[in-house]
Amino acid sequence: MRIFSFFSLTLTQITPLKYLTVRKLLFITLIFITAAPLSIAQKDTIGNIILNNIDSLRFAKVEKRSFKLLPYLGPSYSPETQFLLSGGGLITFKTHQDKLLNLSSVPFSVGYSSNGSFSVRALNVIYWKKDKIRTIGEFQLRNMPDNYFGVGYNNGNTIPKSDSTTAYTRNYWRFFQRVMFRTSQQLFVGAVIDINRTRAFDLNQGMQQDDDVLQDGTDIFNTGLGIELSYDTRDFVQNPYKGMFISAIFTAYSRFLGGDTRYSTVDLDYRQYKTIKRERRTLAWQVKGCFALSGSIPWTDKSMLGGLDNMRGYTMGRFRDDNMLLSTVEYRHMFKRKKLNKRGNYDSRWGYALWLGAASVAPSVNDFENWLPNAGIGLRTELQPRMNVRVDYGWAKGENGFYVTFTEVF
Repeated sequence: MRIFSFFSLTLTQITPLKYLTVRKLLFITLIFITAAPLSIAQKDTIGNIILNNIDSLRFAKVEKRSFKLLPYLGPSYSPETQFLLSGGGLITFKTHQDKLLNLSSVPFSVGYSSNGSFSVRALNVIYWKKDKIRTIGEFQLRNMPDNYFGVGYNNGNTIPKSDSTTAYTRNYWRFFQRVMFRTSQQLFVGAVIDINRTRAFDLNQGMQQDDDVLQDGTDIFNTGLGIELSYDTRDFVQNPYKGMFISAIFTAYSRFLGGDTRYSTVDLDYRQYKTIKRERRTLAWQVKGCFALSGSIPWTDKSMLGGLDNMRGYTMGRFRDDNMLLSTVEYRHMFKRKKLNKRGNYDSRWGYALWLGAASVAPSVNDFENWLPNAGIGLRTELQPRMNVRVDYGWAKGENGFYVTFTEVF
């Protein structure tokens, strides 16, 4: 056993990552040298030590490379911005060296469009303290030509989109952040902060006579604090293959925080994910509602349909009111390769998505009558494991939209 001690001492003095191959060879040599005097049980013990050391070194090498930045540049089209050229990136990392800890992600983008729209957007999903704490949020900045059809379903359905009826210029920014604490295996409790401001310029004739615009004004600053209770069994927050998510967020907007408004809302969100036949083929569905509880919600912050994140294809804000309810069913399919990839499996980086949806807005929860249809198809490109670029084309009532961005809608 003196030889074994000598080799063990020598190996601990070698830098693990740089001399990984040398270490393997020395361990193999060691087994042959000590084979005669050792029992079978002792050989098995040494073998396990060898495998554990090699595995730990591989893991250390992977963890050292866990921080990545992947840039992108691409065009898109939407009813709000028309043709948009956007660039950005996807940052992924781990806050702790744990094999089971999911990658944190920060996708961001900056865009400029053919109608003069300028936008900045950054999302974040970060796992702290071995996923005992999660921070999830976004920052948005937009300066863009926009359209206001008025409040309610009838206005969105009947008022034509034109410079004299709906057009105005919108300057908008928002900071929204959730800090969630795990209280049990699936339950989270957390705090929510929402700070946003909207300023409207170049109002059209219709807006200058609109009752809601006259009442609330054209420079509106909201500051809100809230609490969230959620039940979460998803296997991966950014792109689940299985599990369930149920959330309730109560937010109160008040002037004592510096805002101009006083009102409160509750957001209810139910999502579920089922693997179909095999992993990376997922049937996902969502039912979401946003409801006014008290106070007067300004026209700029009423629940809206459309845009990147719900009812894709509709002009964002075309349909808005105090209350909103939507439902979406989506099938997500990632292809298989015929040959092994660099990661040693048959997973392709390409896939597609199909969805159907319906939604409605109403002044009260008893008035959900007029339902809007929605359907679409999308292309998925995996930049990192389960981190996709999303390219979607959505059909809506009387219009459509084409979108390029990171992360799934839900």
